[in-house]
Amino acid sequence: MSDYPLHARLPYDEKELLRRIAAGSEAAFSQLFNDWHQRLGEYIYRLTGSVSISEEIVQEVFVAIWTKRELLQNIDNVQGYIYRLSRNRTLNSLRNRARERARHTEWVAISENPLSSADNEIYYQLIDDAISQLPPQQQKAWQLSRREGLMYEEIAGQMQLSRETVKRHIQLAIRSIMSYVKQHAELHAVILTLISFFL
Repeated sequence: MSDYPLHARLPYDEKELLRRIAAGSEAAFSQLFNDWHQRLGEYIYRLTGSVSISEEIVQEVFVAIWTKRELLQNIDNVQGYIYRLSRNRTLNSLRNRARERARHTEWVAISENPLSSADNEIYYQLIDDAISQLPPQQQKAWQLSRREGLMYEEIAGQMQLSRETVKRHIQLAIRSIMSYVKQHAELHAVILTLISFFL
């Protein structure tokens, strides 16, 4: 029994269609996309429970098929290949989102950590220092997201970037800020310990 959803036999020679795509036929690729994108969306939605995530992954799958199209001429089981590629992309996406949620939780925990007013001042100064060292695009995306509360789509419109590029800028900014704050907060704690030791 197949792990993948079954579908009616398509009205063309699938091997021939893949051969044409491998040779660079955009018309053949469009045919494959039209025949598969809806069923892949439904399949991925069952794994993710999210329409927007499913749409993103479907796009990623077809981009991967096209960019690696020379491999298609060696594929014997078209259905198995496409569903396997979709499943792998979906699992990778879910793992990445889980890591992103974990980083966000850690960021919130750091942000909400009760500190003395003096420590709070140092902590917020470290964040400002970290932000000032970000590349310009990351810095702008961060400011629009965290300080102005804009959504990815709104930031993408303002910065004239894709939503995925904005999302990536913000992910990298969070990672850099957290790393900087942790590193310098630990250094600050060591300095305070040394000072108190010699007092």
